[in-house]
Amino acid sequence: MSLQQIASSLAKFPELALLDFHSLTLFIRYASLAKEEIEFSIPNRELCPLSLPTKILRVLASALGECDTRLIEICWSAFGELVWTQPEIAATDEEILAFNDAALLHQTSFRHLFPPVRSCQSPICVNHRDDKSIMTLKEPLTHRATLFTVKHGALPIYTTSFYCRACHIRYYHDYHVHKQSSLRTYYGGVPDVVQVAQHFFVESALLELFTNNMVFGWLSGTNCARIYNEALSSPHAHIVNNKTAFTAIYQDTRHFTPDDWTVTRFIRKEDTMNGFFLYSLLLHKAEHNGILVLPHDEASQRDRLQPALAERNSAMEGTGQECYAHACDLCFHIVENEHGQLTKLQAAGCDGNTIGHRSCKVHDCKNPLPNLRHHFCEQHGHLRLKCAVVDCSADHAAGHRTCDRTEHRALETAYFKRGNAMFQLCSRLKKAGVSVPNNSVSGLDTSREGEDEEVVFEMGPGGPVELDPDECEGKPETGNRRMRAIFGGRWTHNEQLIMRPCGVILSRATLFGSEAVSAVHAFAKATFPTPESTPEFFIFDNNCKLDAHQRAIGDEHFKNTGKPVDVFHFQCKHKLTDLHCQRYCNPAAFPEMIGPDGKWRFNTSICEQTNVWFGGFIAVVRDMEATRYNFFLDEMIKRRNRYIVAELERKGHFPWNVPMSSLFPSSD
Repeated sequence: MSLQQIASSLAKFPELALLDFHSLTLFIRYASLAKEEIEFSIPNRELCPLSLPTKILRVLASALGECDTRLIEICWSAFGELVWTQPEIAATDEEILAFNDAALLHQTSFRHLFPPVRSCQSPICVNHRDDKSIMTLKEPLTHRATLFTVKHGALPIYTTSFYCRACHIRYYHDYHVHKQSSLRTYYGGVPDVVQVAQHFFVESALLELFTNNMVFGWLSGTNCARIYNEALSSPHAHIVNNKTAFTAIYQDTRHFTPDDWTVTRFIRKEDTMNGFFLYSLLLHKAEHNGILVLPHDEASQRDRLQPALAERNSAMEGTGQECYAHACDLCFHIVENEHGQLTKLQAAGCDGNTIGHRSCKVHDCKNPLPNLRHHFCEQHGHLRLKCAVVDCSADHAAGHRTCDRTEHRALETAYFKRGNAMFQLCSRLKKAGVSVPNNSVSGLDTSREGEDEEVVFEMGPGGPVELDPDECEGKPETGNRRMRAIFGGRWTHNEQLIMRPCGVILSRATLFGSEAVSAVHAFAKATFPTPESTPEFFIFDNNCKLDAHQRAIGDEHFKNTGKPVDVFHFQCKHKLTDLHCQRYCNPAAFPEMIGPDGKWRFNTSICEQTNVWFGGFIAVVRDMEATRYNFFLDEMIKRRNRYIVAELERKGHFPWNVPMSSLFPSSD
């Protein structure tokens, strides 16, 4: 705004002389904050309105401390065109507080959310307009909400939807719903703000922060919510959290949310997780030029997301990861063979990690649980009456989890006497080399009693003694009898990963009952389903048994793939007397794996190294329902792969993608 414009306006509207320059500047800035509300009240947003709606006049007058709206009308007549044409302003904290003090009383707010469209989107509707500036939608519905942001923290806002009377479609901020349909259709792309619950919206930038906290910090939804509420929900969190150190200014610090606002300013753990899943689905659809469609009338956001999560999970199985065709000079080599021909050498590694989700207590049952409170699937529900001791066919006694047999009851007594329901989880975390709890304030969670999976007790002279189930395979050296029992639920046995030696993960699979080589074989075939996709080397710490299994069943799918054991495991865990292992799986039997410099071409220990990262999610996913569990881990892998590829590029390892037509040639 030039001085000439100000002088011209003063000459035309002498009443403006009552305002000082600061008040005039505030009027322009406050009016800019109300611009979108004004746009949705006029037929054509390209044209600056000659007058303001009564509600906006009152908001601006109150924000400026004026009792009469007449002066606001004059200001708009003088400077409305300037407000209409200037770019969006960055409001200060003080301006947001002052504006909202006035606006919230009139059902509007800073960052009031509206649909991204102004006319019906059906091309055949009479209310459709090619000109996006024209307003044809009617019947606004407005309600309170909270918007969680990165910069301003938690904001009290209003959100408004509009209705097309001809098509019977209501348009919301993120999606639209037909009156006679039970489907919620999103607009396409990824909005700047995502609605995660009826009264809660989260900026995409904040959801991106949560996602990266999960990928690189192993943070659960609970811990993401807690960090946000403590450090980011208030614009002056450092003062609020340290009131003694900031005594002089603490009393002047305010939250943006007034005390009488009926929607909480604290983000909940379910909002962080629902936001993560919805944001990831929107990204996935945008990356594949698709539109997200969800059920509208579900009882909860969790139920609403399930079908789309399951669909993406199916697409990820086997070859679905976006970096599946990855290659770089750490995992793909071109060498000259003994015939002088150029040939490729590409390797993949496989290993398991004791991450799991809740599953049916029947060994290796893959049926889903009705919900996480159940221990059996619907098919095996009748077994819930059985004694908790494995292989005992008797029913449990009333008020107990074991039958009336004395030694079974002694086992139950010993189990609950130890009083530490996290014993098994802590053991697994220790084995994985990580210790990242799902809840950073673990003392607040006392609901875990009796929720271990399988436990092992040795029956000695002094009574039952609990053992680590992962370290007591085979017969006991003491001669004492061992008994296994499941007092709580069962979790799947492990997750298998197949990856390139550079660290890019190609595929993931859940093994339910055990790490059987038959299951690993099926997983490998799903990951490399064609002869062209099979690697020259498949590195697995139990390759000797895997190779023997493939030979025994006569499966030649991997006949051109060498199966060395990684160097560390071969030296430490494979016997010299195992002739099959020495003949077919000794890494020294594959001279192609050694480069001209005498060093291994491939990092054969990459799986062990990657498992340090992957194992960090044990506590995070332990109580996730299976569909969410699978989606979460696939998304974590996808995000980490992108980071790995970027690092490979930065370090000069030239990542690229093998053409899919080469891996999956057409049968035509």
